[in-house]
Amino acid sequence: MKIRSRWLNLVLSWTATVCLRLLFLLVRVEHHCVAPEGTPYIKPHGKQRFTFSMWHDHIVLAAFSSKTHSLAGLISQHRDGGYLADSVMMAGIRPVRGSTSRGGLEAVREILSLPELHLAMTPDGPRGPRRQMKEGIIYISSRSGRPAVPCALLADRFWSVGGGWTDMVIPKPFSRVVLIAGTPLVIPEETPREELRAWADLLKLEMSRLETIGQKILSGDRSAPNAIDRTNDPTYRPHLQQPEGLKAA
Repeated sequence: MKIRSRWLNLVLSWTATVCLRLLFLLVRVEHHCVAPEGTPYIKPHGKQRFTFSMWHDHIVLAAFSSKTHSLAGLISQHRDGGYLADSVMMAGIRPVRGSTSRGGLEAVREILSLPELHLAMTPDGPRGPRRQMKEGIIYISSRSGRPAVPCALLADRFWSVGGGWTDMVIPKPFSRVVLIAGTPLVIPEETPREELRAWADLLKLEMSRLETIGQKILSGDRSAPNAIDRTNDPTYRPHLQQPEGLKAA
């Protein structure tokens, strides 16, 4: 059943936001990042902003695990995206409405007009397939000058709320959540469209690698965080073009 009342939608979004904030007070969060300000959970002091890449089923973990700073989120113009837009706005995240299938050009223009904000994107949204990387995040990252940060978000105990094509991960009370913001990838500004796929595949591989590291952290492997940073990895270095002032923590 679709709810057409704007006020009722706002009430439901507000209720969901309050409940999630209360839930996350009972969750233990562990955060790892590579670049000093390459995470939405640290208040930025310089001018560099980033594009954070995470899977659609981890939106709740991303929005409510910790307070975000200077962050916009790309959310589809579909009706269901309206509920999400209201919730993330209440959580302190600016919604930018659009996707690769609808409103994409307007969304890109709005993002380019907001250089002071980080951007969070789910490259498998808004309608899947689940965990299939689309190229839009690479295009936006290159054109906006925001390095793409592969992210992994995990919980050791959680509910999986089923949807049409994806599940939404919601941690259970007293669970443990791990947030990882990996080594930023700087996509050249004039990257031709025929090269976007290769960058997207690289970003997906790195997200998968970080998720494996996150699982090891949750299992108690204390050395696992040492493998997050790839800045000095000779097998990865050819893909990195660190801008001035962007250094590993």
